[in-house]
Amino acid sequence: MVVIVDDAESVASSLALAFENIPGVKPVITHHPMAALRLFRAPNSDIAAIVTDLNLPHLNGFELIREIRNLDNYHNLPAIMITADESAARTARSKECAPNAIFRKPCSMREVCRALEELLQ
Repeated sequence: MVVIVDDAESVASSLALAFENIPGVKPVITHHPMAALRLFRAPNSDIAAIVTDLNLPHLNGFELIREIRNLDNYHNLPAIMITADESAARTARSKECAPNAIFRKPCSMREVCRALEELLQ
């Protein structure tokens, strides 16, 4: 399962549609970081990666990644961030909150899919 966290319905839906073409990937959309955290904290959760926006309500994407990677089973969770913020790449400094890849909106779904496939290998 790959969790997509984006409060923009069109972006989340486009990502989910693109990810359905990756063998073995089941995309799950949530529009709020707290809902995403509930998925990761659920008993027997089996999440392989997260794709998140930077600007989210209550927690930003970096904070969300940090919170998830602080959970026992997700210290090395692959994370991709998609953002319109040009300074995002300079903002993430620590391993706990740094995504494995950052894409600027608008981004190529093909490139995001390629990055996700590489991270899941």
